[in-house]
Amino acid sequence: MAGFAAFVRRHVPTRETIHHYRLLRPFSRQLSQPNLWHLNHRSVPRAVALGLGIGVIIPFMHTVVAALLAIPARANIAVAAAVTLVVNPLTIPPIYYAAYRIGKWELRRGSDVDPVAAANVSGEVARFLFWIHHASGPIALGILTIAAGSALVGYVVSAFFWRRWIFSKYRARRTVRRIDRRRSAG
Repeated sequence: MAGFAAFVRRHVPTRETIHHYRLLRPFSRQLSQPNLWHLNHRSVPRAVALGLGIGVIIPFMHTVVAALLAIPARANIAVAAAVTLVVNPLTIPPIYYAAYRIGKWELRRGSDVDPVAAANVSGEVARFLFWIHHASGPIALGILTIAAGSALVGYVVSAFFWRRWIFSKYRARRTVRRIDRRRSAG
């Protein structure tokens, strides 16, 4: 695990080294904003919501898109890019199947493909494209629904855990202060 952390530190640009990368130079002024790199109660939930939403909608290059969209959203760039990795080759098939089922339910469709018409299509590729054509509407609507739902849940859950973590730090600090006061008084 230490080797992976060292690899990430070597290859991920920091706020100070952005101007060294030729492709990032046009964005260096925007990327040098400290709020995009610090973890705080506003940037982390925004980043989680952005990363989950983009990761579900765009199945490839979603890390780059989320990092670029984190700039105007004032979300933490690293968290937004990392959260998109929830969507990977292992999770894409179940997500798209769930999207199809959700989209079909939202459109109130039963059996939307006529089996007789599908049987008349000749060739395996043509039959596959026929089925994809009839499933694309429910899949698109389901993907948007899953993306919006996961972004909303991600925002709420990360904001809750962020506040809980801050409260536990505050409580621990308060306990240490009480103990220090007792020692100095007694």
